[in-house]
Amino acid sequence: MLSVGLVGLPNAGKSSLFNLITKNTVPVANFPFCTIDPTDGTVAVHDPRLEKLAAMANAEKTIYANIEFKDIAGLVKGASQGAGLGNQFLSHIRECDMILMVLRCFEDDNIIHVENRVNPGEDEEILVMELTMADQSMLEKMMTRLEKDLKTSKDVLASQKINLAQELLQAVVNLQPANTVLSPANADKDLIKWRKGLNLLTDKPIMRLCNVSLDTANFEYATDFELDIAGELALADMSIEERIELGVSPESGLDKLIKKCFETLNLSTYLTVGEKEARAWTFTNGMLAPECAGKIHTDFEKKFIKASVCKYKDFVELGGWKGVTAGGKLNLAGKDYPMLDGDIVEFIIGN
Repeated sequence: MLSVGLVGLPNAGKSSLFNLITKNTVPVANFPFCTIDPTDGTVAVHDPRLEKLAAMANAEKTIYANIEFKDIAGLVKGASQGAGLGNQFLSHIRECDMILMVLRCFEDDNIIHVENRVNPGEDEEILVMELTMADQSMLEKMMTRLEKDLKTSKDVLASQKINLAQELLQAVVNLQPANTVLSPANADKDLIKWRKGLNLLTDKPIMRLCNVSLDTANFEYATDFELDIAGELALADMSIEERIELGVSPESGLDKLIKKCFETLNLSTYLTVGEKEARAWTFTNGMLAPECAGKIHTDFEKKFIKASVCKYKDFVELGGWKGVTAGGKLNLAGKDYPMLDGDIVEFIIGN
């Protein structure tokens, strides 16, 4: 399951965003550190294609792809030295696939800013500093162990691990995210796996969300995504028809945000459909058919023979599997087939 860690200064809008995404109740108050304990929430990823397929097959269940969000206490300048609540909760998002940095980009005298000013650029600098310093602490401890183990370890990659760890450490010491350090072009796959296992916060994709407001002055700031969180909360319970009647986009800002998260992580979705269920499966772009089969069950990858694949558009227009077969739109894909977003698939698995 895709997981996203929410990071921001107090009152940046993290917990309001979390409420919007999950429709769970998380305390939202006008003072720092309202969110104390890390809060997890899982939400289904809306996909109209899946709903259409479920209706066509009269499926008993519709199972969407899921995305998990983790909301932690707001960071402040000096958190790595213990200011505020410190960065004690950062460990809770080390296992996340990406970091969503929420930046306040609006003026509102009624909402306190912990730094007594509104400046998204400076806020981003504070967040990057605290994230990199947390990684620095972890890497320094790691270096001590690696150097000790080098003398006794039989690990053939030991020296390469030390070299890579030193590069990563140098980057974060200079307040540069670890993801700015590229692994060697010919890096051993086990070295890449080891690096990923470090779960460095700044080695993950970092997406910046600018929290704007229609009711107050906004700061122009180049971020990856803009969202009026308060405005979206007001529209959260409205149907598509009601949104259109109000003259707003039928696609919610949240749906767009989730699409952007998938894009940032280079993810797509393939679909399966039958009488029992219509289901969405998430995969990394470039994955071959056997790897995608493994998303359903690990044995499916090992025992993969081939896959019946068709495009969503053809499946709908021709009325299902019989139609795409008769219309010559069914592809029998082998082990070298790269799965594409929106592919409808039936895997053929051996014993």
